[in-house]
Amino acid sequence: MQSAVVLGNAHATVRHPALEGWRLLCLQPLDIHGAADGCPILAIDDLGAGRGDTVFFTSDGSAVREQMGRPDSPVRYAVQGILDRSS
Repeated sequence: MQSAVVLGNAHATVRHPALEGWRLLCLQPLDIHGAADGCPILAIDDLGAGRGDTVFFTSDGSAVREQMGRPDSPVRYAVQGILDRSS
């Protein structure tokens, strides 16, 4: 699992049937120091994360397919939790 900051929602006019009912978020993965680590990615989200939230996500495609209940899903990334902000 890796942390990322939510850049915003993504919308698609054409979606794979497995994506029906799922929110797509654009995430910027972060390194251990909180700096951007690579290119932004798209991930499914069912937790309600919003722009600016720090989340952790998985890139385990088989775990995501199990979470979705669809063995034919093309999704690789899924939000697994929203990190609390430290004060």
